[in-house]
Amino acid sequence: MISTGNGGQSLAAFLANQGYSVALYARERERVEMFHSNRFELSGKVRCSPVIDLISCSMEDVVEDAYLIMVTTPGQYHPVVAKAMAPYLVDGQTVVLNPGRTFGTYVFEKTLRENGCKADILLGETDTLVFTCRCTVPGYPVIFDIKHDVRVAGHKSGYTQQLVSMLSDLSLSVAPAESVLETGLSNIGMVFHPLPILMNITRIEKKEMFRYYIDGISPIVAKVVERLDSERVAVAEALGVKVPSAYDWLYDRYGSTGASLYERIQNTDAYKDVLAPTEIDTRYIHEDIQTGCVPVSCLGRKLRVPTEITDTAIKWASVFYNRDFYMTGRNENTIDFDAVVAEACRVA
Repeated sequence: MISTGNGGQSLAAFLANQGYSVALYARERERVEMFHSNRFELSGKVRCSPVIDLISCSMEDVVEDAYLIMVTTPGQYHPVVAKAMAPYLVDGQTVVLNPGRTFGTYVFEKTLRENGCKADILLGETDTLVFTCRCTVPGYPVIFDIKHDVRVAGHKSGYTQQLVSMLSDLSLSVAPAESVLETGLSNIGMVFHPLPILMNITRIEKKEMFRYYIDGISPIVAKVVERLDSERVAVAEALGVKVPSAYDWLYDRYGSTGASLYERIQNTDAYKDVLAPTEIDTRYIHEDIQTGCVPVSCLGRKLRVPTEITDTAIKWASVFYNRDFYMTGRNENTIDFDAVVAEACRVA
């Protein structure tokens, strides 16, 4: 398991509880030392006290003999992880980006190759993290909900069904996607994360405690979010890729109902207790702008699809955070969008 964040700790405990040998990777020594014990206390949808076999900042030790390597780090760290992993991967191993965000396997595979990795691995990604979860205290993750029918695809689409079987055996609810174009453009993080942060930024700066989805996504915020989402769907359609709207996605993953996006968010039980970040430096900006909004904007420009709200989110975030998120994101210098379009034609 690569990452000691919310997803990494939750998934590590979930799998260890099933009797699997689990190793957990942290990039810094301090992240290893924050754990007082290898025994975790998982609560929420699953309650158990499993033991994690290894918690280490040695990538070599963590991936050695690993049958399945789940990468749950925020998407902007995928190149860092791939570079660290490249010397130690061997033929036959499986690496799944959970999630890949937008075009994650393209970035990961390119970085592996650039750093001398010649191993024949099965590389894939999910369209979203398999859980809705949080971990405010190290070793005490909480799973609010287990998502239904999370889409999975292999970077080479011929391996998708093998990935689905592998993850299903772990008691995860997954379903095959047509390709990584579908999983990448089904990136709901870029829809639900950046704009609500930006539209609530003074509350977060004051460290106000509020429920992120229920209180932070008001009717007017939901309407702007819906406009951004329509751009994502339009870009996917122009590429010939069918993806659900955020409105439909909430029903597909959580069974949420309602006449509008706002109502469906309000009626999503998994979101009831999810609190907003208390720091403005959050992955909801740094991850989702760079690995979601930027590549969708790039692809929209290439396909001549307007992305006004998406572009505004990137610019707004760049102003607030005093950095050029477009230049640091998954732009034309990072991803070969001609190859993306060619892949879409091949899949079609």
